[in-house]
Amino acid sequence: MGTQTPASSNRTRTNWTPAMECYFIDLLLDQVHRRNRMGHILKKKAWTDMLTVQCHFGTPYDKKALKSHYTNLWTQFNDVKSLLGQNGFSWDDTKQMVVASHHVWDAYIKVHPEAQLYRNKTLINFNDLCLIYAHTTADGRYCLSSHDIDFDDDIQGVNTGVFLYPVMDQQK
Repeated sequence: MGTQTPASSNRTRTNWTPAMECYFIDLLLDQVHRRNRMGHILKKKAWTDMLTVQCHFGTPYDKKALKSHYTNLWTQFNDVKSLLGQNGFSWDDTKQMVVASHHVWDAYIKVHPEAQLYRNKTLINFNDLCLIYAHTTADGRYCLSSHDIDFDDDIQGVNTGVFLYPVMDQQK
């Protein structure tokens, strides 16, 4: 998928155009919706499915190129997520980019010069990247505690595995 240009004597590198990237992200979203992902790793079936889809760009691509770009997009997502977690940074849906005042950018880039890349970079697919890469690790976000269980369900025959003990009157 894409133009192959020599990166070394025995390797080629895929040049991803914006149209190719949109197509690839659509393929990734399809695999996520099919539940062909475990955590942040796509299942073997996902890669196979994506390879068998006929690309309308005319150039064949291999699993290595897809995995490499998947990793690059994940890095980009994490970089932007990290920026958005800092004070003074926010996402502008209209501009499709991370925004902050010049003072905030200047101060941040002094400490993190690699962030300069995102100062003027539009990310038209960031919302899609959120669907693909967000919540892919166990962080406790969807776990339940005993406070989340409706104890009335136990009475109706649902076994929650929680035992209730009578509360003793502590006033004597």
